[in-house]
Amino acid sequence: MIYKFADFKVRADKVSRPARELFEAYAMDTDEFDVKFDITVEDIRREAATYDLKEKNSVLYAYYLHRLFAEWLPMRNAFVLHSACFDVDGVGVAFAAHSGTGKTTHMMLWQQLLGDRMTVVNGDKPIVRFFDNPVGATIGRPQAGNEPTGNHLFAYGTPWNGKEHLGCNMRTPLRHLCFIERAEQNSCEPMTDTSDAIDRLFNQVYMPKDPAAAAKTIQLINRLIGSVRLWKIKCNMDISAAEIAYHTIFG
Repeated sequence: MIYKFADFKVRADKVSRPARELFEAYAMDTDEFDVKFDITVEDIRREAATYDLKEKNSVLYAYYLHRLFAEWLPMRNAFVLHSACFDVDGVGVAFAAHSGTGKTTHMMLWQQLLGDRMTVVNGDKPIVRFFDNPVGATIGRPQAGNEPTGNHLFAYGTPWNGKEHLGCNMRTPLRHLCFIERAEQNSCEPMTDTSDAIDRLFNQVYMPKDPAAAAKTIQLINRLIGSVRLWKIKCNMDISAAEIAYHTIFG
């Protein structure tokens, strides 16, 4: 079967039923592909033993394919960013934070605030991809005013979108990267210390085992920092947190 993830055509054979259901929205009717992953039962068992995973082999197929794909991406100017990513009026925003900090909760406060103006792209593991030349802005729905500029940077929805399964098969031109912190008082301010941003990003980016791919990922992290506006959001769980952050970022 051929699937399109982040505009890459991926061939995966002997896909388990849970994975087929998970990937259904990304399936393509074509024989062409950019990369093929041959996954055996032995591969999955070895993966489960290495990472002490307890799920059934049929479920682990999707996890293993994700890791193989994440290893392959950097040499194609793309990588997996652990974040909650969404689109507001054709502009992409990503919230990055350690697990349990509340980035998903804060994203859903934005959804409550903005309604249909906002679409969740991926609640957990979007793929960030750079293009050297302009490309079309979105997949799945027309949007105005989001023609790519600069580094032609996009964030993509993927089927690996967290336990809440928040997201869809679309891409958005990524313009804002926000680091979320819990606080009693809500605030949002530009982040001028790029070294701090890079340190935080290293904890949120999938780092390949292959040395060349890891080195390329470091280059892409620096490229990302130079291609988006950086923000630090301190927030509680009240709707006012979204109001302050949204009006600060979008003016």
